[in-house]
Amino acid sequence: MFFKTWSDLGAEKQRLVTYMAALVAVVYGSLIWISASNMADNRMRASHNHQVRMTADVVERGHTPPEALPADGNFATVTVGTYLDNIDTFSIKDSSWSANFYIWFNWTGPKTLDPGGKMVVVDGIISKKDLLEEYHGDNDSHYQKYRVSAKFLKFFDTSRVPIESHMLNIYIEDGARDGTKLRYVADKSANISSRVQIPGYKVASHANVVKPHTYRSAYGDPRLPAGDKKTFTQYIVGIDIVRANMGVYGKIFLSLFAALALALSNFFVKPSDVGPRFSLPTAAYFGAVANSYVANSILPPSGSFGLVDYVAAFGLGTIFLTIALALLSNYIFVKKDDKALSYVLDRTMFFVLLACCLIGNIVIPWSAMG
Repeated sequence: MFFKTWSDLGAEKQRLVTYMAALVAVVYGSLIWISASNMADNRMRASHNHQVRMTADVVERGHTPPEALPADGNFATVTVGTYLDNIDTFSIKDSSWSANFYIWFNWTGPKTLDPGGKMVVVDGIISKKDLLEEYHGDNDSHYQKYRVSAKFLKFFDTSRVPIESHMLNIYIEDGARDGTKLRYVADKSANISSRVQIPGYKVASHANVVKPHTYRSAYGDPRLPAGDKKTFTQYIVGIDIVRANMGVYGKIFLSLFAALALALSNFFVKPSDVGPRFSLPTAAYFGAVANSYVANSILPPSGSFGLVDYVAAFGLGTIFLTIALALLSNYIFVKKDDKALSYVLDRTMFFVLLACCLIGNIVIPWSAMG
């Protein structure tokens, strides 16, 4: 039926339909390429930042470059290790997560050093800290083990939600002594429990490292000159988590995909049947708007444009285009009384928009996920 009607059209009308289809395909293709490129760039940038964060001698972008600590000096060396027991809460919307972990300190020197008693969690709040074990040997070797419950502040990168990856970090410093008095060394036996689980995610890897951390303040210490800075050694735990599958993505956008199917089905309604022809995409538009609210409800307030916004924009734009094409088809069918052209235009645009939607919803998420 389609090919026969197409062959009966004049060359001028065939060119008109072809040009319209090509224009729509080019616009969609350009938008898909831009969106996919942005997602791929964000994914690679996030991976690079995570790698830099856990590299001892590299400064993460946007952080204050640390001042070099002297190689020699009268400082105590403390070996620090952790065992992450579990993650209690995890909320992208609230920009926080909480965990229970064990932390131990080994050092040789004065017993009064007490690194566990003076440790602080950077970008976090310790809600409970219990000294579980303490040992003081005859050869000035000492050991402390604590169990800590803490809540951490984490500004998640939401650009690729809901198929993103994150690095959860625990930052430990000595709250009283900077790097000229005490320095941490990472215990390579640090580990995480198999009970560490987050719904919808899987743990990809974990690591620990010690890096210098400079504060742009002397904290009002009268013994230091004005404008001086303090550099501490910071023990960092890094846990890489990635989405386990595409299930969350499908759940979030299921109603949007249903709305798109409803909108595209209007191309099979006779243009003269104005009621159903326009009510289908109109209902789909409201459904897509509602889906956008639901999708953004899992995210914190942000001015950045991410995967959720790209997919929602594609859906809303497609539904709006089906309404515009319905108006055009109605004009051709009723006013111009050209039923053949109206029929060919409807069927052609259905397949073009369907192909563009399928390609966009495959390429863009794939670029975000890698």
